[in-house]
Amino acid sequence: MSSTMSKGGSVFPYGISLDRDGVVSVFPAIEVLFFISGGEHAAFMLLIDSGARVSALPKFDAETLGIEAEKGVPTMVTGIGSEVIQGWRHEVPIILQEDQFTIPVLFLDNEFAPRILGREGVFDRFTALFQEEKRRSALVANNTKQSQAIEKVLDELV
Repeated sequence: MSSTMSKGGSVFPYGISLDRDGVVSVFPAIEVLFFISGGEHAAFMLLIDSGARVSALPKFDAETLGIEAEKGVPTMVTGIGSEVIQGWRHEVPIILQEDQFTIPVLFLDNEFAPRILGREGVFDRFTALFQEEKRRSALVANNTKQSQAIEKVLDELV
């Protein structure tokens, strides 16, 4: 997946997935770099989910990142259909759009859990935009001329 980057943010084409039933779907996605041992990075594609408060990854990703999932703060998460899933919260350093910072991540005890980029730690740094018709999304860095233009548009709608 390639993105178009400017000084104020990046535009990302939607990701494509094929489920177990052979159904193709598209979704707003972004590449996030996670730190692993030895100063290396692991790149994961995450669903940008404005409805999710916290980012989440399946538990097996913790091992890839050199994190012992169960040493995190135990957290129960309610998923779709009110299914309750055990998770463990960790503060995880990432690189997103050339910015390095730490976000909370829940490692979920469900091998089918999607990789999700939630709001906490992210949406206070960026404004998220979704353009369904063109199947693309963007994260615009705060305090840029682009974010000021978005703010102006929103203010005009009030």
